Amino acid sequence: MESVLKASWVLSVVLLVSNWKHWTHGKRVPQVPCYFVFGDSLFDNGNNNYLSTAPKVNYLPYGIDFDTGASGRCSNGLNIADTIAEQLGFDSYITDFGVGGCTNYLDGVNYGSNGAGILDITGSKSVITYHMPLIAETLYYSGELFTMNIQLYNHNITVSRIAKILGSEEVARKYMGQCIYVSDMGHNDYLNNYFLDNYTSSQEYDPEHFAQLLIDTYESQLESLYWTGARKIALFGIIRVGCMPSNIQKNLDKLDASSCAYELNNDVQIFNGKLRNLVEKLNNKHSNARFTYINSYEIDSDNQTNKGFTYTRESCCLVEPRAVPCTSLSVPCSNRDDYVYWDGAHFTEAKAWAFGKRAYKRQSPTDAYPYDISELVKLKLDDSDAYDINHAEL
Repeated sequence: MESVLKASWVLSVVLLVSNWKHWTHGKRVPQVPCYFVFGDSLFDNGNNNYLSTAPKVNYLPYGIDFDTGASGRCSNGLNIADTIAEQLGFDSYITDFGVGGCTNYLDGVNYGSNGAGILDITGSKSVITYHMPLIAETLYYSGELFTMNIQLYNHNITVSRIAKILGSEEVARKYMGQCIYVSDMGHNDYLNNYFLDNYTSSQEYDPEHFAQLLIDTYESQLESLYWTGARKIALFGIIRVGCMPSNIQKNLDKLDASSCAYELNNDVQIFNGKLRNLVEKLNNKHSNARFTYINSYEIDSDNQTNKGFTYTRESCCLVEPRAVPCTSLSVPCSNRDDYVYWDGAHFTEAKAWAFGKRAYKRQSPTDAYPYDISELVKLKLDDSDAYDINHAEL
């Protein structure tokens, strides 16, 4: 009992000091103490800049509307993760983890990586074999991606650092249990794996079984995240990948009435359905945590967030035919707020804001299930479970 009271007292002091820091600097007090981001290129805020051969976008015209220029975000400005951070009340950008050099991790960390997937093989032509006790830096500089497994490994490093700063694992658990966690994974497991001819995935699995493989792997990863102290987790589904300009160009003979590659969209919807079911399963299993499903596919529809845009199937920047990245130093469109897509696959800041607003505060019952992010923030959860950093195995 004494240790519990002491942990609660220490946590109260930590939160008071954190709020005082914001008040004295004239800043808003965030709705949660910290915000952790896992994901791919839709959420990456510059982590791939630290890698030698991974896909990165640290050149103009990327970042043309960002206050520091080309930051590594696949956008002209902010991405979806940034818009959610701002709606949560954070006045500063959430730091990228990079290769572990970040120091401002009490507010949260972004681990997202352009090209990363749920499966380790995604984004690489050969299987990557490693064991988590291995020093992670040996993987970083080989030019590989920050896969979901590596992002979780990096998060364990962050958790250990926070526990050291706050004085104990118990205080760290209570602190991190109040934070918001978002994960946007699965896109590349299709785009840079299942849909590619140089992978055997589509020969080994039909769409149903491949989606189940992803869900089974993802479930194990999310359990690992839970055991690090995460209690409020928003899982983003896969967007309409068949409507990306690059995929439309690659599948001109397989377009539906909406001018999208319907087979690609049909495949990812199998995953999305299973992901929503996984949310229910995890919520039933963990009464002291809440997982929620953000219906990215439905939010990313022409009759939802795309209504206010003039160009919904074209890239704003100059892109080579059937490709994704902007041509270096090319001049993009001037009316960027009229475009859904910035390059061949990623959203403009305007679309990121339209999307992020619906994820944070649903405008339709189908946007999120069972909670939107603003509702997830307000939930009061039982935090009496024990945190065991040694249980956080990947």
